[in-house]
Amino acid sequence: MADQSQEYIVWKSGSRHFALEIIHCREIFRDIPLTPLPHAPAFLCGLANVRGSVVAAVDLERLLEKQQKRTYAERVTLVRLRSPGYPVAVLADEILDTLFVAAQQLEDVPANLAEAEDSCLRKIARTPLGLVLIPDVEKIAKKIN
Repeated sequence: MADQSQEYIVWKSGSRHFALEIIHCREIFRDIPLTPLPHAPAFLCGLANVRGSVVAAVDLERLLEKQQKRTYAERVTLVRLRSPGYPVAVLADEILDTLFVAAQQLEDVPANLAEAEDSCLRKIARTPLGLVLIPDVEKIAKKIN
């Protein structure tokens, strides 16, 4: 049987590890200024101007409702998603590495997770880093669009 592993980019945001298949990652931006948006949903940490394109920056920790208050640095690291509609990126405190994840390392999101958490996660991966959350790019994009 052929190896069904795929390459993922892994980052840390808040207290959690996240991963995204490389094919869903458009690019990574480091040291990007972030413009906060008054009256925006808590998970939308601001907008970034990246080479003339305005990109919405989503904080997955806030989206998962696990972190109530968070202060953002003036300049942040963003992982831009390949997503339909308005350009979207997720906030990354630290880009860790890429790793290959085999199909047998992936688990469905447990049914008992909170609705907000389940609604934007696609899978959970068992990795040497521990459990890594894999967001659903299309569902995140729908929250912005």
